[in-house]
Amino acid sequence: MIPFSELTRTVPGPKSARAFPSEGTNLARILSDTSYRQAFHARLKKYNPLVVLLYRAGLLPLLGVSRTVMLLTTQGRKSGKRRSTPNGYFTIGGGMHPFSAWGKSSIWYKNLLANPQAVWVQVGMRQRAVRASVLQEPAEIQRTLEQFVTESPAQARYLFGWEPGCDRLEQADFSTVIARVLIVRIEDVSNGKETRYDKSHTPRLDRGSES
Repeated sequence: MIPFSELTRTVPGPKSARAFPSEGTNLARILSDTSYRQAFHARLKKYNPLVVLLYRAGLLPLLGVSRTVMLLTTQGRKSGKRRSTPNGYFTIGGGMHPFSAWGKSSIWYKNLLANPQAVWVQVGMRQRAVRASVLQEPAEIQRTLEQFVTESPAQARYLFGWEPGCDRLEQADFSTVIARVLIVRIEDVSNGKETRYDKSHTPRLDRGSES
C-alpha cells in the first residue's frame, strides 16, 4: 500500500522560462528604464570621441577592451563623411556580431542601410572593410543568441545575466532581445588586407547625433 503522504505530495512542475536580459543588468535597464536610457545615451555622446581616440592610439586594445568593443565606421547617409563609433560585439563561429540596444534608431544602422558598401571595423589594431547584414528573422536571432550563450557564457553573463551551470536554453526567453536589440552579422571582405586611411578620408568621430 502506498503511504498517504506519498499520495498527497506535490509533484514539482516544469521550471518556468527565465526572461533575458535579466533584471539588474545594464542592458535590461537601458531597455526598461527611460530615464536611465536617456542618461546613458548622454554619457555615450560625451565620451565616445575620447574612446575612439584611445582605441585608435592602441591604449584600449592593450587593456583588452577590443575583446568586446570594436570601432565601427560607416559613411554618413547625408554628409557622405565617415563616422566612427565604439560598439559592443560578440563572436560566434568565428564571425563578429555588433549589436545595439537602440535598435534601428541607431545612427550607424541608418548609415549602414544607406551605404551598405561603405562599412569598416577596427578590432584591436586591425582595420578592415566588411559586409554587414542585419539579422531580421526571429528564428535566426534566436539561434544566434543560443549559439552565443553556448560559446561565450562569460560574456553572456555580463550582457544578459546568463548564469552558466544554472540556466538552460530550453528555459530561456529571449523575446525582449529579439524584439528590441539590433544584431548585425559582419563578413570580412578585405581579403586579409588592412584598410589604410589617407588624411582626406580620416573617419570623423560619431557623437551619436550626426549622419
